[in-house]
Amino acid sequence: MIKNLPKSIALELVPRDLEGLLTESRDCLSKFPITTVNVPEIRTVPVKSYESAVKLLENHVPVTPHFRMCDRSLTELIEKLGVLTAMGLREVLIIAGDPPKDIGFQPSGLTSVLAIREIRKLFPTLKIFAGLDPFRTSFREELDYAKRKLDAGADGFYTQPFFSVGMLEQWMEQIPEAEVWYGIAPVLSEKSKFYWENTNKVVFPPDFDITLESNVRTGRALLKAIADANQRAYLMPVRVDAAEYVGALLND
Repeated sequence: MIKNLPKSIALELVPRDLEGLLTESRDCLSKFPITTVNVPEIRTVPVKSYESAVKLLENHVPVTPHFRMCDRSLTELIEKLGVLTAMGLREVLIIAGDPPKDIGFQPSGLTSVLAIREIRKLFPTLKIFAGLDPFRTSFREELDYAKRKLDAGADGFYTQPFFSVGMLEQWMEQIPEAEVWYGIAPVLSEKSKFYWENTNKVVFPPDFDITLESNVRTGRALLKAIADANQRAYLMPVRVDAAEYVGALLND
């Protein structure tokens, strides 16, 4: 295992099916210093974060589920959190969510700020995290949005991935008071790189390389910066075997 790891590490696992999610979670928790399994909510994936969280909590696996606000009412969100907190849920990630391209989709109108404010009142001991995206809007817009979420009662953030230490350090400088899980993700194909650039508006460093070796070097540099700041890392092995990627990243 490499030295100088962040104080905590979360691992994102996409829930393709519940038994597979449980098996993969147990495997990664047994092999690596993972603190929590972070389960995203993806419209194109039939298994949602609520069902995933129930499955993992039933099996004593620490989990941080995402909930997309554009897909649900406040009443539904509170009902689901009531069930999960009774099962032992300790933290949740609240995100606005990207509306689908389906022109018939009707967003719920529920915002992250409103949801965080209500959850804080009803579940005072639950840790509430919000999303932070360093790329999609201006630095000032995203920072102001982050501070509104903190004012509403958020404890901190899970971020979209960073691809350079320089940009990471800019954000760490601005919100040192918050508990932040800084994202790290491999990008291993030109197709994936194109997606990040066009959908997520990522600006990669000029020398960015899509090889696994280069991604591991970048990831380790980010891990060191996160550890030096006494913060937390959020590993997001998109379109790659989670154990293979985390093993390459963390093991000497």
